[in-house]
Amino acid sequence: MANRAAGRYGPGAHVRKGSDDGLRSSVAKVTALQLEVAGPVPDVIARAKSGDRVAFAELYDRHVDSVYRYLLYRVREPSDAEDLASEVFTRAFANIHRYRWQGKSFLAWLYTIARNAVTDRRRRERPMVDLDNAYGVAEDGPTAHERAVHGEAVDALRSAVKHLTAEQQEVIVLRFVENMSSRQVAQVLGKNEGAIRALQFRALGRLRKLLTSEVA
Repeated sequence: MANRAAGRYGPGAHVRKGSDDGLRSSVAKVTALQLEVAGPVPDVIARAKSGDRVAFAELYDRHVDSVYRYLLYRVREPSDAEDLASEVFTRAFANIHRYRWQGKSFLAWLYTIARNAVTDRRRRERPMVDLDNAYGVAEDGPTAHERAVHGEAVDALRSAVKHLTAEQQEVIVLRFVENMSSRQVAQVLGKNEGAIRALQFRALGRLRKLLTSEVA
């Protein structure tokens, strides 16, 4: 199962490019959580819990892009995100018998595993800078001038985001990149919706001040 993640994110894969435009465009699409509600996922989960590898592969294909994208925002290198994505689904496969609905979607459960995997990695290694490669410019997209202007704006935003707390960073990524609702983010982070809204408010306020001072 781990090998599938590496193959999914080989050279030239869209998500490997880290394109800011590509990430932003994904926000306009139906989220994986919404697809989960619409599709026959409960039946697939039940089969996967009974040991059906084909069913688990279906869950993998359905959610691996979202998990990888989240991890890419949490670690320095795409290769680290690939390794962690493989680890997340390995853990999920080993522990899927423990999954219970209880108001928490399967994708939210995967995000929780991903958070724990990042935490474990940081305990073992030197801390990695959050969001270092979250924003990028596609090689075959804008002109050199457009890339330069875009790059300056991205650098300013990325620099500002680094000043947020880890929880604030996660809220920003899940809310505005993954387009998750406050309720869904609360499921992932294990907090109530009020706490998520407070984190978002403080994070956006902090970003606004940082970016304003950068311009000044």
